[in-house]
Amino acid sequence: MTTLTIISKEELKSKIDRKEDFQLVNVLSPDYYHLGSIKGSIKIPLDSLEKRFKELDKSKEVIVYCASYDCAVSRKAAELLASHGFGVVAYEGGIKEWKEAGFPLEMEKGAKRKGACSC
Repeated sequence: MTTLTIISKEELKSKIDRKEDFQLVNVLSPDYYHLGSIKGSIKIPLDSLEKRFKELDKSKEVIVYCASYDCAVSRKAAELLASHGFGVVAYEGGIKEWKEAGFPLEMEKGAKRKGACSC
């Protein structure tokens, strides 16, 4: 098993505020887009990740996130990306922690409101 690097919400917010050059990837399935996304995210669901590797730049750090600490999707995505040579970090607090901290989210236009992620 790969050792996974984890980033805190404060560290991620700081990277965003400093406009660091990295790729932020929301790995939730479209069923959860109603929860919102962290601004600047690319939406690549875990089940499409392998087919969409070419959309990511291996020379840049990739930060993946999902819904919350209760959701294992970001960890699975990080392990998959790392196994294919990407430099990857997981933000495991996800959309839930980000929103609770009062940090800005982009909301999907016309998104259907469903329950919380039960990943």
